[in-house]
Amino acid sequence: MNKLSIIVVVAASMLVCLGSTRNILADTPQIRNVIVWNDGGSTKLNVTVYHNGEVPDHYVDTLSVTVTSGTNLSQTFPQSGPHALDPDTLTFNVTLDIGLVSGAPLATVRAHCNIHGWSSQNWTGVVPEYSQLTLLLMLVAVVPVALLVHKIRRNRA
Repeated sequence: MNKLSIIVVVAASMLVCLGSTRNILADTPQIRNVIVWNDGGSTKLNVTVYHNGEVPDHYVDTLSVTVTSGTNLSQTFPQSGPHALDPDTLTFNVTLDIGLVSGAPLATVRAHCNIHGWSSQNWTGVVPEYSQLTLLLMLVAVVPVALLVHKIRRNRA
């Protein structure tokens, strides 16, 4: 074979190889937002996860929550395929029940991709025993009673 035919064969082989591959944009998952709320004494975290490249062979398989009080919770997703994604943002929401919480410990939420490992962007925040709405309702109920008791004591004196 002469040099020109070798160059043509190599070039044609490269074109065939390049034409048969596709570009995949994949990355580690990111925890975009966490909303903490209380449901009948149980603390729940509504976690928003972003993951580019969520396909049947590449997906988020675990969410992990670590609470400073020593509680570790991991939720493994049983499916081996993609989650229901928002096609515009590649995000999905998962609600994690971390149970009864006392005080206001810090919690860290992270996601695990079955190919690329743990998330590049995690969430760390305070997980209060009572939600802000519950505290506000308690304050609204307690303040008038406290003012009434104070007024009665002052009138007796």
